[in-house]
Amino acid sequence: MRLFDAHTHIDMKHFQNDREQVISRAKKAGLVGMVTSSIGPGSFRRTLGIVKKHNSYLYHTAGSQVSRLTEDEALKTISLIRKYSAEIVAVGEVGLDYHWVKDQNQRKAQEPLFKLFIELANELKLPLVIHSRKAEARATEILEKHSAVRVLMHCYDGPTEVTKRISDNGWSITLPANFAKCRSRSEAGKAMPLNQILLETDGPYLSPTEGRNEPANLTFGCQSLAKLLDLPAEHVAEVTTNNALAFYSL
Repeated sequence: MRLFDAHTHIDMKHFQNDREQVISRAKKAGLVGMVTSSIGPGSFRRTLGIVKKHNSYLYHTAGSQVSRLTEDEALKTISLIRKYSAEIVAVGEVGLDYHWVKDQNQRKAQEPLFKLFIELANELKLPLVIHSRKAEARATEILEKHSAVRVLMHCYDGPTEVTKRISDNGWSITLPANFAKCRSRSEAGKAMPLNQILLETDGPYLSPTEGRNEPANLTFGCQSLAKLLDLPAEHVAEVTTNNALAFYSL
């Protein structure tokens, strides 16, 4: 099977002692590539070196840790994205977080920073990878208002009415490797056309097994989606991989 991890965080400290072995296991599991998402200026710089070492296998999306983003960090990240735009396949993850951010004023304060990244993506003609935890409806409203075209709702967990809007907009979602444990993600997997679904691990998080998650675990997500849709796993792998390659223009 050909698989592609549409969103992981291979630069994180969780992988610092065995990163090369993790990448090797991914290749053995059938992964033909992966997109790793940096989440701030320091993460950005680490990712540049890792991606350069694994050119044409690892690809870089540049964003932020949405729930902790400050204006200063956003502006630094935007400056780096501009400088290295030719080496980046998407802007993100960026967006809104209502899971960790409970205060209404703090939630509202996220929006101007989110809009800066949307405008940047539009300017650079790059796709957007969106973090919208518990904020799917509001994130969708903002994206629509700013005429975002190429959008991937990462680790999607939204309600059915928002899923329909995403589908009608021609946007895509990712399902993590452990999505079968989550009813709303399973419902999204059934509601979205397969040609608008990508698979991800979000490693080192959201593991379908005990311990750290890693790209090789994408096989669990593929098998779960195949079972959910009553389709051969090989077909699901091929379609979701092609979806990822098309979305990121690889």
